[in-house]
Amino acid sequence: MTPARPAIRGLIFDLDGTLVDTLDDLAQAVNLTREHYGLAPLPREAIVPNIGNGGPHLVRATVPPAAERFEEVFARYLAFYNEHLLDHSRLHAGVAEVLAHYAERVLGVVTNKAIHETERILAGLQVRERFRLVLGGDSLPERKPHPLPLLHFMERFGLAPGEVVMVGDGYHDVRAGKAAGVLTVAITTGVGSRAELEAEGPDHIITRMDELPALVA
Repeated sequence: MTPARPAIRGLIFDLDGTLVDTLDDLAQAVNLTREHYGLAPLPREAIVPNIGNGGPHLVRATVPPAAERFEEVFARYLAFYNEHLLDHSRLHAGVAEVLAHYAERVLGVVTNKAIHETERILAGLQVRERFRLVLGGDSLPERKPHPLPLLHFMERFGLAPGEVVMVGDGYHDVRAGKAAGVLTVAITTGVGSRAELEAEGPDHIITRMDELPALVA
């Protein structure tokens, strides 16, 4: 007889594409930066595949002058993004209800976005108080897909890998979760296609956040 899996006590969520639809504000910041450098705007679908690995990767991939003047270009992008990061960003469907459902668990956010941007978005969308710990891409020496942020979360709250689930929309979320030994749930509300997520071998795939309680009671 297979031993029962321990009850889930901690849930870790990615931010962009998982909890929050931030794509329009990120795309707007990219195109404002491109406009500043005399470049034509990119369509949303050309920007989206570059989201999820942090702002530096996004800027290098979408604003060509960054290849030679990265610090200058990235500073310009950050100025635009921080001015507009709550223009269009909204919680994905079902997120508020699911966070309320798990109010008695240990909840955390682990994202590759800068911590000050992450904190502003969570506070602006009135969900910051739901999370016991929020880690950005610049909070620790390593970021996803490295497992360090997840291991840090577990150590902080005395949780074993079998008691934790990682929920995210990208390959880096699944890889970090698997490397940390936790249950992995991929969600298709963000940048990763279902085929790409399936290729990473998560334990489960969901299409909406409100499907999570059926998997994690």
